[in-house]
Amino acid sequence: MDESHDLEHEKANSQFQYTFFKEIIEQTDPNAEVKVLHTYLDDINSFSYDDYDVFMWTGGLGNIYLSNEHNQKQLKVCEKILKLDKPLWGSCWGLQVIATCYGDKIIQAGKFEFGFAENIEIIKNHYVYENKRNYFTAPGHHYDHLEKINSEFEIISHNEISIQAISHKNKKIFCTQYHPELPFNFIGKLMNYWKKNYLKIFNKDEFENRLTLLSQLEHENYFYRKLEIENWLRSI
Repeated sequence: MDESHDLEHEKANSQFQYTFFKEIIEQTDPNAEVKVLHTYLDDINSFSYDDYDVFMWTGGLGNIYLSNEHNQKQLKVCEKILKLDKPLWGSCWGLQVIATCYGDKIIQAGKFEFGFAENIEIIKNHYVYENKRNYFTAPGHHYDHLEKINSEFEIISHNEISIQAISHKNKKIFCTQYHPELPFNFIGKLMNYWKKNYLKIFNKDEFENRLTLLSQLEHENYFYRKLEIENWLRSI
């Protein structure tokens, strides 16, 4: 996230997205050391990338196809990480940064997903989806998506709106357009903070029903939300 997006999370009295990754990592491996790199705060050129075994990329609120300082720094960090040939996970914005580094094309989606992505079909057998039910719903919120993929990747899951997960054919790089790391109701909380924007899209009842549904999905955890990240971490 860039500085303005982090400030918006603070105003919403909301956790930063990386805290959820940190919780999952520490639950999977209590001895893991987690370091957060903020590209607007830290010196990305002096950061000791090689000291870390695994990299995970959070979501964000930008558009990777725009030319600005934040995007340029994000892409530069990604290039440095890719040269190390180490395991890399990307969620949403993370997918878009990684795919762009590989020469893939991110465009504005023809249809947006607000709060969740539904009817995600697993179309390729992959260990991250072990014990995951097919045609699942996951936290998701995005306006852009991956138009096509580099030949080094393959599509692992999709729905009628977007490519939802891709995996490198030879490296431990896995990316999702959706957010298995984020609680459904976390997204609902942010949507409620930006309520006036969504009331241009939904009527009041539709919007409130969506927030209620997000809370129910998190409470029921019917789709084992974090499973693919946990499977990926345990495979490393």
